[in-house]
Amino acid sequence: MNWIKRYRSIPEKKKIIWYGKLAFFKNLFYFAFKITVGAYYHSWFLIAIAIYSLFIGYVKNNCSRGLVQNKENIRAINTYIRGGVVLASSSVFYIVYSIFQIFYPSNFAYNMIIAIAIAAFAFYGIGMSLYGVIRAKGKTMLIKEYKLTNFATAFNNLVLAQIAIFSFTTSENMAVYNGLTGVACGLIVAIIGVYLVVDGFLKKRKYHQLIKTYPDFFKYIPE
Repeated sequence: MNWIKRYRSIPEKKKIIWYGKLAFFKNLFYFAFKITVGAYYHSWFLIAIAIYSLFIGYVKNNCSRGLVQNKENIRAINTYIRGGVVLASSSVFYIVYSIFQIFYPSNFAYNMIIAIAIAAFAFYGIGMSLYGVIRAKGKTMLIKEYKLTNFATAFNNLVLAQIAIFSFTTSENMAVYNGLTGVACGLIVAIIGVYLVVDGFLKKRKYHQLIKTYPDFFKYIPE
């Protein structure tokens, strides 16, 4: 189809700029919706996911705004580091909630068809985000950060998939196992966030070394 060919011909950076802008408003809407539903049904899980999705929306929008500048300068590096800090912070929040779930468990029940649909969507998301990370090799740092953020979000869906599957496959309260999985996924997200921060500071150091070595080359690049 022509519209598919047109979509594929759009540069990836341009796609991410628009995705990032949309992600912020989309996640803001999810935040309001999940907070409202979570408060109504007294579901701490939905409230926690709402706050986590707001963090993720900010990181994606952060990447989008950085790509608009279209420069690999110190501002872009600072944007890259800031995104890593927010991602790591979101993981800490998610881990704390998962630990809370272990000691103060709550049970969730889903219809079998809905649970299977949630699980299928989660594994599809993980596969696509992993594919995106592989494709990000050799791309700019902000594109790489965006793809890694998508990958981090997929682990949140993995926890949701486990909760959904356990809800109809066993009558026991599996909140402790869900909490442990949440902690493990939160640690993976934390590692990704810390990696982005460390990588950003290494790039920043290299950037300043290049300025000292070749001052004229960077003379007209805005800080």
